[in-house]
Amino acid sequence: MKHLQLPSGLQSGLPMIIDRDWSVEQAVAVAELLEDLLHVIHSRYQGELYAYWKATRITHFEVKDCGDDEGMQP
Repeated sequence: MKHLQLPSGLQSGLPMIIDRDWSVEQAVAVAELLEDLLHVIHSRYQGELYAYWKATRITHFEVKDCGDDEGMQP
C-alpha cells in the first residue's frame, strides 16, 4: 500500500484506508461531510485555530542583510 503524507504530519494512529469498492457518490458524500465539519469547526474556533497554528507551525527565521546593494535597481 502506498504511504500518503498527511497534512497534519502524523505518521501513526488510525489507518486512512478507503475501500476500492466505494462509488463516486460515496466518496462525494464523505468529502461533503468533511467540508461541512471543517466549516463548522472554523466558524467556532477560527481565532483560536490561527493563533495555535501560528504559535506551533510557522517557522521563524532571520534574514541576514549582507550590506551590499547587489541586484538592487536604482
